[in-house]
Amino acid sequence: MLSSSDESRGSSSSSSGLTCPSQEESVTPQAASISSSLQCIPYQKLSDLGFINRGAYGTVYRAYHMDWRVQVAVKSFPMERHLVESERNKILKEAEILHKARFSYILPILGICNEPEFLGIVTEYMTSGSLNQLLHEGDPLSEIVWPLRFRILYEIALGVNFLHNMTPSLLHHDLKTPNILLDNEFHVKIADFGLSKWRKLSTSHSCEKTPQGGTIIYMPPEEYNPSNKNKRASVKHDIYSYAIIMWEVLSRKQPYEEATNPMQIMFSVSQGIRPDVSEESIPIDIPHRDLFISLMQSGWASNPNDRPAFLKCLLELEPVVREYDEILILEGILQIKKIRSTLPQSSSSSPPAPYPIPCLPSYEKNPNNDSSSSSGDTFHTLLFPVPVQESSTALQWIKSKRNEIIGQMTEACLNQCLDSLISNDMLMKEDYEWIKSKNTRSSKVRNLIDLCDAQGDGFAKIVVQRLRDNRQNDLQPFPQI
Repeated sequence: MLSSSDESRGSSSSSSGLTCPSQEESVTPQAASISSSLQCIPYQKLSDLGFINRGAYGTVYRAYHMDWRVQVAVKSFPMERHLVESERNKILKEAEILHKARFSYILPILGICNEPEFLGIVTEYMTSGSLNQLLHEGDPLSEIVWPLRFRILYEIALGVNFLHNMTPSLLHHDLKTPNILLDNEFHVKIADFGLSKWRKLSTSHSCEKTPQGGTIIYMPPEEYNPSNKNKRASVKHDIYSYAIIMWEVLSRKQPYEEATNPMQIMFSVSQGIRPDVSEESIPIDIPHRDLFISLMQSGWASNPNDRPAFLKCLLELEPVVREYDEILILEGILQIKKIRSTLPQSSSSSPPAPYPIPCLPSYEKNPNNDSSSSSGDTFHTLLFPVPVQESSTALQWIKSKRNEIIGQMTEACLNQCLDSLISNDMLMKEDYEWIKSKNTRSSKVRNLIDLCDAQGDGFAKIVVQRLRDNRQNDLQPFPQI
């Protein structure tokens, strides 16, 4: 899943030399052969590899191409363990999909490293990061002018509409703000094709993936049932995700941020609950507010047949985008860049990392596949105030309280931490299972704290919030978050 985050996906065949077998076919090494028109890039030509992000489908690095003299992004499979043929096939299929889906608003693929010691997709490096970062990261948050927000939403719709108009249609099926990348001028590049589907006239196993991580936030309710394997892949999945993204762009809030685990989100969405469109979330002064609310509500309709096609969205959005002078957008972009230039970075010569998940520590995972525990089907509300310590970040506070947290965090609080981290797309499922596989409560908490140290303050804030919500009052005072 190449994104500023990571990407991959897909299956089926085409007339341009791409080998994308249908999902009913068995995967073979021959099926993983790549198009002759897709450039093979020797691993030795990539220097200065720097870790950017690690996701469920691979690890993303920034690199410098020694011949081209430019920075590129490289997504590779983990090589510290045996790379099975199905995994090698998956990343090669993703390369084929990116190669076929060449369009202005799709992340461009430059080539592929296909060597015994290294397998990776090489794409353009997106210097402005992800839409998720633009919306939610920064202290303070940069102002995003409305014309720029509208252009971003319009370009996302252009990109997905192109995918849906391919022959056969290509369905993304994992649209979310971390997978929407932004180039130097903040134009959209859609990434992360690890779950995409070629829409066949025959049935496809579009529901085989169990909902996990932040993806559940953008997943339509009809996809919740993993046993429903005979349902055809549908274009209606992507429009639902797009409606949630639209709400996120307009509100600059995390969807369902009050939820503590994915099951709460699934239960609520199944009951018809959607993000709040009142003036509290969608300000009354937003231009064309009624139009956007109408598009959102039709896009996330419970009945897939009631959701519009992306072409209808484009027809509605085109007059809105044309209303604004490009100068207003450029001025807004310059202001964002000016604010970003003042923020501390790990390297003054490096642009902000475009992928939202920081580096994880190196450790051996336990493959034990424990199921997650749920803490209830209603949103938790903090009923009384808790003393706050103002002069410490969440991560610093956790480091200073390490032994106390290990000794006092309850199993219920731990489970809520893990579920909340997954629902906020901050914890990989394999890391969740690795922690759950530990034999004792204290060892589970210890490994969670180790992840805090690697993941940073955003990860730590969720842990602190769960400690507060569970009234672990012996740890007071808590830091301000």
